[in-house]
Amino acid sequence: MSRATLLSAFTRTAAILVATMAISLMAVSPAAAQAKPLSQAAKTPALDIMLTQPTAVKAGDNQFEVKVKGADGTPVTGADVSVLFVMPAMPAMRMAEMRNEVKLKPAGPGTYAGSGNVMMAGKWNVTVSVKQGGKELGQKKLTLTAK
Repeated sequence: MSRATLLSAFTRTAAILVATMAISLMAVSPAAAQAKPLSQAAKTPALDIMLTQPTAVKAGDNQFEVKVKGADGTPVTGADVSVLFVMPAMPAMRMAEMRNEVKLKPAGPGTYAGSGNVMMAGKWNVTVSVKQGGKELGQKKLTLTAK
C-alpha cells in the first residue's frame, strides 16, 4: 500500500472520528429541547405533550415517560402514545437510516411509560405521537442526542 493511500485512509478515518465526536457533544436533554422554540409540529396546539423521561438519552435501553394534557390542563387518558426515533442515512459513512418506535402504556392519568432501545449514540429526530380511537390528536417533534 502506498504512502498516499495510507494517508488518505487515515484522513478519512480521522474525519469520521471528528464528526462522530462533534455529534456526541451536541447533547440536548428533553427538558432543554422543550424549553426552546423548536420547529415542532403540534397538530393540535391545545395539546401539551411533554417527554419527561429520560432526562438524558443514552445508547441502549431507556425508560420513557410522556405526559399529555388537554387545552384546559386536564390529563388525556385512553390514548395511544409512541416515541419514534429516526437517525437519517449517512451515505458518506455507508450508514442506512435507522428507526425505532417505542409504544408506551398508560401509567397514570395523562402519563404514559415504557422502555425501549436507542440503537446508537448520536443525533436523533424524535416524534412523540398521541392518538385516540385511531385518530391523531397531536405530535411533538424534538431533536435529541444519545450518548
